Amino acid sequence: MAPFIQVAPGGGGFVEGAGGKPFVPFGANYFDPKTGWAPKIWARYDHDRVARHLGQMAEADLNCIRVFLDQGILNPAPEEFSAEGFDKVADIVQVAARAGVRIIFSGPNTWHGQPAHRRGDAYADPRQIDFTVRLWQKIVERWGAEPAVMTWDLYNEPMVGWPKRSDVRLERWRRHAKDALGADVGDDLPQPDPKGTDRKVWAEYLRFQEGLAADWVAVQAKAIRAAGAKQMVSVGLIQWGIPILLPRGMGLSCFTPARIEPHLDYLSAHFYPMLRTGNLEKELALQRAYLDVVLRATRRPGKPLVLEEFGWKGGKAPPGDKAALPEEHQTLWGDALMAVSSGSCAGWLNWGYADAADPHADISAATGLWTEDERIKHWGKRFAEYAAQYKADPPQYAPAARTVEADRVDFLVEHAGAPQLDWLESRIGACPGDSIEVVFKE
Repeated sequence: MAPFIQVAPGGGGFVEGAGGKPFVPFGANYFDPKTGWAPKIWARYDHDRVARHLGQMAEADLNCIRVFLDQGILNPAPEEFSAEGFDKVADIVQVAARAGVRIIFSGPNTWHGQPAHRRGDAYADPRQIDFTVRLWQKIVERWGAEPAVMTWDLYNEPMVGWPKRSDVRLERWRRHAKDALGADVGDDLPQPDPKGTDRKVWAEYLRFQEGLAADWVAVQAKAIRAAGAKQMVSVGLIQWGIPILLPRGMGLSCFTPARIEPHLDYLSAHFYPMLRTGNLEKELALQRAYLDVVLRATRRPGKPLVLEEFGWKGGKAPPGDKAALPEEHQTLWGDALMAVSSGSCAGWLNWGYADAADPHADISAATGLWTEDERIKHWGKRFAEYAAQYKADPPQYAPAARTVEADRVDFLVEHAGAPQLDWLESRIGACPGDSIEVVFKE
């Protein structure tokens, strides 16, 4: 039996079993590129294609995939757990084990549609939290002792959000505000723009939201371990957890690394360039700095960091783009990303295995390591070279050249809850090549 992947002593990376050889996760988020968009990876599951795709990855010396589980496929009704759905998951586990590829299973999402019983406040409603716990228990009962599974990734890019209406959250917020502020906050939830709300109230609501996220992570992680899982636990964090750039109307995810990391074995970050001009070459220095800040703010001492999603387009025009960029353009960003992230990360997963074929797909139509017709791309070949390099010589953490401190609440108030990249650009202007760490203090 293959050993389980676990965190290495000291927390700098991973090893294969206690005292085993170093393991550097290198691979891709996997979905069959020809199962539509959003990908119906389970409703249109094809064993032969899946086996072929994972074989291609293993041949390129890639050792890890991230696969999205699905609420509707596995748990279509409150007390119904689909044997057919579980059997398909069992098949991909067997395929991966034979190929020598480890799986990160991302917590049940809704690519196949959201079941009626899951339409509630996922982070504040005890009933919704219990539905998730029970599904995890069923999953772990089946595969909690399977070494081909590397990690249970609680959810893809969770965001507590700013609900327009949630009676259960409003009631919990009222109780929290009464205890913390001695105040009656009325019938409204604060909005993302802190300038429209009393600063103390808004700051306390931010802490309340972060508390919901931390409690949710704690409950799910505890349930997975209590069910007997021998694998690691993480959660896929979107870059909006670090308030360097928050798109207007989006808000902070409130999954704050410092609050949730005690419950996790390692941290996982997602990052995509957010261009102001649409010209990556022109903005490369700024996007490199933005990536560096997000990764360093997500990484926690003593715990590895995996860049669990990243990508850029090349070789095909995604919907909305007038022309295709050359495949080498994807490698331009990939090389920059690897140069920056090698000082803070211990694993890398491209988005995705192959370009999505569906004409309605998003940027996923051009971010793959392979084309939709299974030809390895320029970036796919380069990525395989990085995998070989780090397999032989695992990356080591390198401290940032500069550290900048900021009060997080004041920073958000100053930028009306939606900071843009101008602030970071002003900080890197004098030394654009230096690595930089931004430390947000309360």
